[in-house]
Amino acid sequence: MVRLIAVESTRTLPTNRVVFDDARIIHVMEGATEVETADTRFLLEAGASLAIGGGRWCSMRPRLRARMWDIYIDESFLRAQLALLLPDRTRVQRGFHPHEWNGGPLSLSPGVARLQRLEPLWQQMRLLPGRAHLPEVAAARNVELFARWMSIVAPTFLAGEVTDDPSPSTAQVQSAVRGRITDTATLGSVGRAVWLLRERMREPWTLTTLSDSVALSRAHLTRLFTLRTGISPIRFLTEVRLTEFTRLIEETELSISYAAQTVGWRDPRIASAWFVRRFGVTPSKYRLTPHPHHTTREARVRNTP
Repeated sequence: MVRLIAVESTRTLPTNRVVFDDARIIHVMEGATEVETADTRFLLEAGASLAIGGGRWCSMRPRLRARMWDIYIDESFLRAQLALLLPDRTRVQRGFHPHEWNGGPLSLSPGVARLQRLEPLWQQMRLLPGRAHLPEVAAARNVELFARWMSIVAPTFLAGEVTDDPSPSTAQVQSAVRGRITDTATLGSVGRAVWLLRERMREPWTLTTLSDSVALSRAHLTRLFTLRTGISPIRFLTEVRLTEFTRLIEETELSISYAAQTVGWRDPRIASAWFVRRFGVTPSKYRLTPHPHHTTREARVRNTP
């Protein structure tokens, strides 16, 4: 089955050189990080992306703290889909078309706003490996999510000044709907809920306490939150906790029990169960052998000298 895996991470310490079998696409959401490859070194700030072909090493050195999404994707699938979605080779930046790309690092600048629009898709990609799908259904879902992803970032591949949000003409303005369609207050409420779950993950949140905090009903909050982020509020909280728990396991010597409590899980068995679900190994084993070989969940990797 084609691999298409999304992993959110927050890093504060440098990483080792690691080679990934699949192509890897790094998206920086917050902060900044230096990325070193065999070819060159990049400084990726919020809103920047970097694609690296399979079989090539890279290492990272965050500037204080960096939150990012890593997408691990079967390179043959990536090239085939890009060739379909970028049909006019003459319109694509030199070296960015799949028929020209040699697998070396490619730096893009989609911008923070575009990457934020992609986060709900990555949330759904992150959940794919844990769902029981027929291979045909899973393949179709991968193609669907990738196509939606490309519909948002395609302009960054094109040569010249390209915009996917042109200003409306005078005629369009004159015939436009009068008044807002979107209730920006509800967008603010969902944004507030996201902020609360990220910044106060240690608290014993329930759907009731969260909805009360943003002045929305439970049903309305769930609907809006899922529409904007791709998953429910409580599942979002689980992923936020798991991301920080993973960082603590990898970057500190805190006990597994204390690391679990730090992110809001009083029972370390819950933290371990979610960790195993993501990485296929227990936190203790992960510490002994970071980045385990695992073909069905995380991209397979090998440390280099």
